[in-house]
Order: sequence, then structure tokens, then C-alpha cells
Amino acid sequence: MGAVLETAYFLIRLDRRTPAEVARAVRRVPGIAEAAVTMGEFDIIAIAHLEGTRGFPEISQALEQIEGVQRVTTCVVVRP
Repeated sequence: MGAVLETAYFLIRLDRRTPAEVARAVRRVPGIAEAAVTMGEFDIIAIAHLEGTRGFPEISQALEQIEGVQRVTTCVVVRP
């Protein structure tokens, strides 16, 4: 049986940058599986799948370094 992959959603709020441009940069962050531009409270939602949860803070820090990113909220999925 293989390792169980953990999932996290990264809810990203931008300054006035173009969301599509920032989403392309988000997709280049190691560990990010998908990033989508959204309408609402957050501008981009990104998804990561890792073996264990220890790498999620590093991903969040990398996302915060992207020009135009104002705030990143990390939501780790808990499977009952």
C-alpha cells in the first residue's frame, strides 16, 4: 500500500495584480497540483498534495513571496 497523500487548499488574496498572471506563478511552486482564479473573497485557490503535512508551511511561504500576493490562508484537509 502506497503512502497516503495529504491535501491542502491555499486561499490567496492579491493586491491589484492580474489574477491570471499570479496563478501562473503559483502553478510553478513545487508541490502545487492546481491553481484556479476565483471570484469572491479570495482571488486564487491552489491545491497541493504531499506525503504528510510538514511541507505545507514551506509551500505557503513560497506563495507569499510571489509578487502581488497579499495574504495566504492554508486549509489542511482532514479526512475522518
